[in-house]
Amino acid sequence: MSTTNLFLNPETKLLRSGWRALAFLFVLTLPQWIVDVFFKSNVQSGQTQTNAVFETSPAMIFTYMVLVAWVGLISWLCLRFLDRKSLRSLGFAFHANWWREVLQGFTVSALMMTLIIGIQGIVGNTKIGPNPIWINGNQSEIGLLLKDVLLALALLILAGAFEELAFRGYAFQTLLRGMSPVVPILLLSVYFGMGHWGNPSRTLFSTINTVLAGVWLAVAYLKTRSLWFPTTLHFGWNWMMGAFFGLPVSGLRIPRQSIFESMIGSPSWLTGGAYGPEGGAAATVVILLSTFVIWRADWLNASPEMQTALLETIPAEDSAIRLDLQRE
Repeated sequence: MSTTNLFLNPETKLLRSGWRALAFLFVLTLPQWIVDVFFKSNVQSGQTQTNAVFETSPAMIFTYMVLVAWVGLISWLCLRFLDRKSLRSLGFAFHANWWREVLQGFTVSALMMTLIIGIQGIVGNTKIGPNPIWINGNQSEIGLLLKDVLLALALLILAGAFEELAFRGYAFQTLLRGMSPVVPILLLSVYFGMGHWGNPSRTLFSTINTVLAGVWLAVAYLKTRSLWFPTTLHFGWNWMMGAFFGLPVSGLRIPRQSIFESMIGSPSWLTGGAYGPEGGAAATVVILLSTFVIWRADWLNASPEMQTALLETIPAEDSAIRLDLQRE
């Protein structure tokens, strides 16, 4: 193989998919590298902070709006100049079934989190009760609670969209077009897990669960060839865990006030302890079960519009995926 062919596909004359994915990830993470170099944090990654709170302020919401715009811009530039394709192919197009995928995603994630809490309650003695503010609080306190919950709604939608664009978006999809799906699923899921390595109270078990969650969300994309379903799975999982049940979300309280309050039981290997359900075995079982159900579900499939968009944007090197889509 010549040096040129190592970088360019001789049939399409485009940069090979692996290099395109690396270019995307490099530009995406460049601002974080700059921040780490010039504004080093005094907080050591993984340290235990049982009361760590992730602010659901308008400023933080604006920050995530900027992050979504940033990853969207990079995705568009990569699609336009590296793939010569439209942004529509990325997976957030308003196709005929997008609203159904949103409802399905939130419903599935809500049922999953409820099942996890049920397992933890029966086996791990986790206790759930209504926030006392509903009973003893005044109108002002109830208003603040509702404000926290609604701000968390907006923040977690944006955070879910950002992470799906980053981990199941351009890099993942362009690797799918160049190799067996197993490779990008594993690579981006491990990357997703390591992206949470610096969270408070993280453990090796919580990181493994996050990698499994990456596989779960990747399968959700593969079933629908759209980002609506995995994004609402992601958002619904986090919102139900933090804003509804009042449990830590990846080691953080999101938001300060929640609809219900929870007391995490033991053992921590089951419940996740200070990291929250994502660090426990109950979540492992439910994530694996959900991944299998989603993969086998007849009620989930790619819409005709998304299939058309994918067929229009697949280069010659991706004939295997083209045939796979045609079989669907």
